[in-house]
Amino acid sequence: MKREREEIFSGKLLKLQRLKGKYEVIKHPGAVVILPVLPDNKIILIRQFRPAVNEYILELPAGLLEPNEEPIESGKRELLEETGYSCRSIKLIQKFFSSPGYSNEELYLFQAEGLKSEGPPQEKGLEKVIIGEKEIKEGLQKGIFNDAKTIIGLHFFLQEINKC
Repeated sequence: MKREREEIFSGKLLKLQRLKGKYEVIKHPGAVVILPVLPDNKIILIRQFRPAVNEYILELPAGLLEPNEEPIESGKRELLEETGYSCRSIKLIQKFFSSPGYSNEELYLFQAEGLKSEGPPQEKGLEKVIIGEKEIKEGLQKGIFNDAKTIIGLHFFLQEINKC
């Protein structure tokens, strides 16, 4: 069911629209999330300050889709920018909406393997954190991870490694 849309606000990243009726929605360009798996089955996370929640968050590397950029290319670019690693292979695991009640933001979760360090992260203010299965399980149980895309990616990782 399509509804008429009235633009209320247009910023650098987001657009706020009112749908005919009572709904307001945020239009978002979409984003990628990367699950970088090292050969020893450890994961690369990043710690960064998130102004919206006013705290540092430990999360999987992620970033916005650029205009006319394929999600897989965005994934490779964000991996390099945020971790300093390139990858030999990258595959789509899952697509999902972050909060479909008020936003059309769609996230593409990729798993990257065959990682190769190309130097330090290109983005400033990021701390790289490498963790293994035990730390992931403990972190999930203790609520250390509070970012939905990271929780989804880490649960997928645990599910995959426990199949072996």
